[in-house]
Amino acid sequence: MTDLQTILLVRHARSLANDDPSIYRTTPDHAISLTRPDDDAGALAAGRAVQALGLDPSQVTSWCSTYLRCQQTEALVLGEAFADGAAKIRRRMSFLLREQEFGDWDSMTEAEVASTDPLRYARRKLLTDALGRFYFRYPGGESRADVTQRLAVFIGKIHRTSHRHHIVFLHGVTQRAFRMSWLDHSVEWFEAEPNPPNASVLLLERNAPSSDEHAPRWHERLLT
Repeated sequence: MTDLQTILLVRHARSLANDDPSIYRTTPDHAISLTRPDDDAGALAAGRAVQALGLDPSQVTSWCSTYLRCQQTEALVLGEAFADGAAKIRRRMSFLLREQEFGDWDSMTEAEVASTDPLRYARRKLLTDALGRFYFRYPGGESRADVTQRLAVFIGKIHRTSHRHHIVFLHGVTQRAFRMSWLDHSVEWFEAEPNPPNASVLLLERNAPSSDEHAPRWHERLLT
């Protein structure tokens, strides 16, 4: 294991479901494509932001959600950032980076859930009003706490690698869950923090060593 220096969290570029949520009714979540899988402007801009960091590709591991839209984003970003050097990057996929699962209510609107499943919908409203959305587990699906727990498991994979730089292609909720686990943020932080924009690049970078034991070891900066 080596000294980690850089982690880049890249949310997938704009997908067909971002433009038309009704696609969830006909296409499984993991198979939903980017709107422009070959030349998405946001993903290409993200690639240029990564390129500007001047990372040595032989010291980079790229991690990607198993969902199609993340794989397509990864291809565009790495190609733009490293060109032929992308072949030197160690690439790994992980189902731990998948989107939050909404179980029995997947693809349904709030009105449809309230109409077809009124008892469980009422319980959800009671629990979320009392405890916040973080702890509510969707029927047959996950809570945001569940997502954060599996992201903590994923982080163990990063700690066991030999590369100094990591690029992680993931989703909105999983991006926040990663940051909560990595930076020891609170539940209140998670509840207040919005999902990042499509094709955004968030840089997590190690701070210089400090004699202050309370000084943060990492800082974050939004690149795009």
